[in-house]
Order: sequence, then structure tokens, then C-alpha cells
Amino acid sequence: MASRSNNKSDDVFGLESQVDSEANSATNSAPTSPITNYMDAHDKAAQDKRIPENPFDSTSSKILFDAIDQLQSCGLVIVGGQSTGKSSLLQSLTDIPFPVGAGLCTRFATRIVSRRTAPGSDPIVKITITDPDVKDAFGYPVDNAWKQYPGYVSDRLEIEQFRDIMEEITTKYMGIRPGTGVQSKNFATQVLRVELSGPNRSHFSILDVPGVFEFPDTVKPKEMTGIKKMVEEYMRQPANIVICVADAITDLSNQGIFNMAINIVEKKRLVGVFTKCDLLQDPVKVVEIASGGGSHSRKSMHDGWFVVRNRTENEGDNFDLKDAEDRLFSQPRWAQVRSDRKGSSMLKQYLGNLLCARIRDNFPAIQSSIQRLLQDAQSSRKSLGDPRSNHNLRQQYLREILDRYRSIAFKTINSPGKLPDSMEALRVWSRVKESNETFTEEMRAHGHVYQFEDQGVDSMTKLTEALAYHYPHQTSKKQAAETREYEAVMTPPSTPPKERRGRKPLSQDNNPAPFVSVIQKQLQVWQTTELLGLIHPEVIKVLYKQQSEKWQGMAEAHINKIASDIEIASNSILQNVCSPSTGSTILFQELSTILSQLQTQAKQKALSELEDYCRRDREHHLQTTDKRFEQNLRALRSVRLLNTYHSMPQPQKDTDPNVHIFAVFGHCHHSIEKNMIDDAHDIVKVYYELSLEAFVRYVTKYITSDFISYSKGPLMGLSTDWMFNLDEEEVERLAREDEDTLQKRAHFDDVVEKLTTAGEIVQSARNQTQSLGGL
Repeated sequence: MASRSNNKSDDVFGLESQVDSEANSATNSAPTSPITNYMDAHDKAAQDKRIPENPFDSTSSKILFDAIDQLQSCGLVIVGGQSTGKSSLLQSLTDIPFPVGAGLCTRFATRIVSRRTAPGSDPIVKITITDPDVKDAFGYPVDNAWKQYPGYVSDRLEIEQFRDIMEEITTKYMGIRPGTGVQSKNFATQVLRVELSGPNRSHFSILDVPGVFEFPDTVKPKEMTGIKKMVEEYMRQPANIVICVADAITDLSNQGIFNMAINIVEKKRLVGVFTKCDLLQDPVKVVEIASGGGSHSRKSMHDGWFVVRNRTENEGDNFDLKDAEDRLFSQPRWAQVRSDRKGSSMLKQYLGNLLCARIRDNFPAIQSSIQRLLQDAQSSRKSLGDPRSNHNLRQQYLREILDRYRSIAFKTINSPGKLPDSMEALRVWSRVKESNETFTEEMRAHGHVYQFEDQGVDSMTKLTEALAYHYPHQTSKKQAAETREYEAVMTPPSTPPKERRGRKPLSQDNNPAPFVSVIQKQLQVWQTTELLGLIHPEVIKVLYKQQSEKWQGMAEAHINKIASDIEIASNSILQNVCSPSTGSTILFQELSTILSQLQTQAKQKALSELEDYCRRDREHHLQTTDKRFEQNLRALRSVRLLNTYHSMPQPQKDTDPNVHIFAVFGHCHHSIEKNMIDDAHDIVKVYYELSLEAFVRYVTKYITSDFISYSKGPLMGLSTDWMFNLDEEEVERLAREDEDTLQKRAHFDDVVEKLTTAGEIVQSARNQTQSLGGL
């Protein structure tokens, strides 16, 4: 009884077909013998080349030949023009009753896959539609109707059944609409797959492609071009042996498929077949070409042409094709053609020997591929560990994972240069260095709340420029030139200072208010509790705290950026050592949660250290042992003193001494408000710059560095020391077996066994085919 099949893979993990097919990808490039069952003893030379015992017709060889199916790359490709007898030849080679006759043509590629099953098993015929093997050369609109085909499964396939199935697939699922109109569609890019299995079948794979058109009278020109591109792509694939079918009753020079084949396919994998030889009135020219004689050397094949007779649509199931071919080719006019090139049986035998020889030549590549995939499967199996039935085994499995994690984390922290390029996400130090540099620049440019005078200009530089300006006779010509720039920006003390050129900020997001205006307001507030002319000692501390208010917030943003980089690195390491696709999903999820906890703890520790530093900096007295504080402050005060000295009012002859002395006092004395503001500005500025330098150094050198290497952080926290502090219940929660792991372990055990067996089969087959020479 026939039944419908959804053709769904029963591979639990979606990996078995990949492993099995890849294990024998090289086998696919040297297809197996499709036709050893058809070998007849027509001549002794050919008989001596037969394999005494076909090593692939065993139950265990299924894993090799399933790979050919799964890779969807066939060993034989039949090409030809329209109505050249391809379908009839295909029927002779496969015993499948392909519809033949006038008006019928192949509208889509058809793959026939045959495999031998165990003795006594039932024969099965299965028909499905699969994805295209080659690029779409037609440009048809997307039509997924073929995906809805439920499939066909039966124990036999009669000619009428097959004709009905082909008609249904052609119109309903492939969407074929013959004609040359706008809505017509004469071909499909999908592949019809016919699977045959049974105890009396051989392992082979043959592909029949649509025939090439010479003139687009029944199809659109674009479709004719598309057919040629499709056929060319199949012919160019080096794994395929191309059977070029030519109509014997048509001049070979006028058959475009022959010219395509000889220009695309190297002769060692090109087999020529003349069909319809029974319809020839005078076979002289065909005989000359088939025998390689006369003036037809360009049309010759590597081992000569085959001549066959086609079965017609009027010849029933009882028709004996072999007998008909023997009677035809025994006629004297066919005598010049070699006996092993006459008839379908000889073609079958030749193809069988040719394919087996190609397998033998590719056995080293096959064995290499199997060995590589066996190692991959064993590695995947090892990552799952042995069954963990008790605490010690679970602890051992967990320790192996953590040791691998620790090893990669150690390289991340201590020797990032040893990490491969594929682990770019683990090069944390390079990202941290870049972030630290950006943070430093941002703090220098935008760490202050209010704008200092001469922001970014060094104190000693200001003093040098002031000396050069006020004492030009002591400077060289070069120094004198430099003073002209200073003169352009020099401001007398009686007016607010002009903005000097300094480092440009990284961004212009804000326009901070001048710091001197803030100082003036603070002095006015604090002077209410002091005698006139004295600065309250708390003013400097208050001003410094106001100026450094942004530090903590900017540093927190920097720490968050570092934390994000570390989180990416730790998750990447975990994916590497405990990926859900190869390890335990439960363990991966549990360790991910723990990493998140370690990340949070390390980040809180860093933020807490930052908060403590900022608190101490604001609460403690403003003190420093840095000698640069005294040097830089003296430099700024000296600049102001020079400016004041050279702008002091000079007495005239008639100037009242009392008036002059009061003018000098109002200009120079430190108790004057303007001078108090300037001095407070310079004290805070020098102290701020030194404190900022220390703050940035502490954040970048200690807080961020400790975040990375923290023993309880996300990179170093997952360790065996951490594991040994877990109780038995916690270990079981982390390393317990889940159903997914059990299934994967069983799956990879099966894959390893199959690949091991495959290697043994290939070695055995290689030994048994040593007797095959060049065919």
C-alpha cells in the first residue's frame, strides 16, 4: 500500500546528518558503483576488472552511502538535448518506468538514489521534493508550493502510478505551466528525489537534468538560457561523471549538448552515448565516431562512444531490451564498434567499473575526512563527560570545566598575546587601556564644574612667558618673538583676564561659569564672619569641593564601561568551555547566573572603593606633600606680582604723597578683594590639578585593574577553590545530568561508533579494490 510521508528527519539534534554526511564527503566525490548487479560476462577483459566481492553491499556500509544522499551530490549526471532518449536510457539504467514518448520532456532535475538493505527486508520506493542543488538560473517568482508535497511511499512503482505522480508534482507542486506567455513556467529549480531500497538493489546515485533546447519555440528565450546554465553548472562539478546523450539520427555537429560537454568536461569523466541507433538507415558516420576512426577525432571520447537502443512507449513490460540490442548490434554494419561499447548492459558495466575505480583513487581523502570528523565527534563527546552518577564524578566534571575556564581567564589577564584572533573579545586589557585614556582626557577637559583662568595652561609656562614679556632685554631674539604672542593675550590686573589658549576640550557639551565669579560670591558669604581683609579658612575647602563634584559620577560611568567589557569576556570564556550545544545546558545556565553574581559583587566593590576615595577627599583637610604644589603656586603668584608691579601707578611731580601711597596700597595689598579672589583661584587651581592627577591615577591603576584581576571577580572567581567551598547539594545542582545531556551523550556515542565503522569499511574496501587498474 502506498502512503504519504512528511519526509521529516528523525535526527534528534540535527547534527547526525551533518556528521555522517561530512564523514564521507570525499566518498561523494568518487561515487560508488551503481550497477554492479547488471555486470554480465560479455568479454573476458572487462570481467577480469570486476570487484570479486563488493565491499559496499553490506548493512554497515549504509553510513557511507547515506552520506551521498545527505550531501545531495550525485555520481552520474545524464545530459542531452530535448527528445534525445535520455528518459529511456535512464529507465534502462535504473529500472524506473520513466514516462517516454512524443511531447514529453523533463521539466526539473530528478535524482535517483538506490541503496541495498538487509536480506529479507521489504523493498521501498519513496518520492519527495528537495531544495535546488544549483543556483536559480530562471528568476521565477518565489513559490513554496513544493514544500507542501506530502511525499509518496510504497513497496512498488508501476508505470501508470509514476506517470500520475509526475503529473501531480509537475502541475500542483512544481507549478509548471507550459507555454511562452507571461504567466507560463516551463521548468522548476527544485529536485525530484526518487529513493529505491531493497535487498536486491545496489548503492548508487544518478541525476537526470532537463534537456537542452536548440530553439526556444515552445519555451521562453530566458528559460532556454536558464536550462543551459543549470546543465553547465552540473557538468562543471568535478565530482560528477557526465553521461552525454546524443541522438544517433541527428548530425552530432548540430547537437549543442555535445559542444557544451567537450568544452566544459574533461574527457576522463565524460561518457558519450548514442541513442536511437535502431532508427538509423545508414550508421556509417555514427560507427566511425563511436570507434574513433575516420576524420572524427575531435568527436571521440576517452574510451569511445557507447551505442544503445531505446525502449519505445509501445514496447511493454515483457520487452527484452538486451535481446533486442544483441540482435541489432550483431549486424555486420556495427562490427567496427568495440563489443564492450554495444548495448545498455555494457554501459552499465563500464559505469560500474569507472565509479569503483574513482572511489579507490579517493580512498585517502575519504579516510582523512572520516578521521577528522571522528576526532571532532570524540571531542564533542568528551566535552559532555562521563555519566555523573555520584558526587565525586559530578565534582570531577565540574572541576574539568572550571580548569579550562581558569586557563583561558589566566591568559586573558596575564598573556593576552597568546590568545588566538578568534578570541578578540577576551583582549580586555586593550579595551581597558583605551577606556582609561579616554577617561583621563575627559577628566582633564570636563572634570571641573567651573572654568579656571587659563584652563589647561601650565603654571611654569605662564611664569616663563611673563618674564619674557616684562624683561625683554634679558631674552634672545627667539624669546622676544615668543613674547609677542604673550603680549597679544596679556591682560592688566585692572581688568578681568582674557581667555588663554590651552588644550581644547574633548567636547563642548557645557559652558561652565567662570570660577572667579563663584569665588567672589563665596568670599562675600564668608567675610561676614571674619575681619576685613582676611580669608576664612573654610573658603578654599568649599571651593575645591564644588569644583570636583563631577568626579565621582564620571568615574562611575568609566567603571560601568570597564564592567561591560569584562562581562563580555567572561561570558565568551564560558561559551567556549561550556557551550550549551556541546555541554550541559543546566551547567551553562547555572554558571551564567554565578558569573552574573560575581560581576555584580566585583562592580559593587569597585564603586564602593570609588565612593570611599571621594568621601575621604572631600572630608579630610586639604593637605599635600607634593613639592609641585608650592612650585606651581609660587609661579602663579609671581606672575600676578609681576603684572601688578609693572602696572603700578607712578607718582608725578605734583602728586600728593598721601594720595599716591593709598593708590599703591589699593593696587598691591593682598587684602584688596580682587587680590584675594586671584589668590584663592590660584590656590584651588594648583591643588585641584594635583588632586585630579592623583584621582585619575587611583581609578585607572587601582580600581579598574583590581576589577579585572579580582580573585572573586567574574574572570578569576570561577575556580576550583570556589568549587571546593560548595556543599554536595550545590555541586549536584550545578553538574546534574539533564535529559538533553543524556541524549547528546548517546548521540555522540553512536556517531563515534558509526565513524569508526566507516573507517574500517573504507580500509577494507580499499584493500579489496587494489586489483582495479586504470579503467
